[in-house]
Amino acid sequence: MSKKPLVPSSEGKLDKFKVEVAKDMALENVMNRKQFGNNKNSGNIGGEMVKRMVKAAEENMSDNKK
Repeated sequence: MSKKPLVPSSEGKLDKFKVEVAKDMALENVMNRKQFGNNKNSGNIGGEMVKRMVKAAEENMSDNKK
């Protein structure tokens, strides 16, 4: 699996989002140590990112139906 984003121009924004999610989860120390890919909490951060992206997509679809 590639770690590159599907939309290359989104890479910086995804990194910023990753840090935001880690802070919300009180896991910013994971990001500060640059160990996102090597820490047991990285899966939790990634999972929360996916949940938020799915929620945003669902809300966008719901708004478009109106």
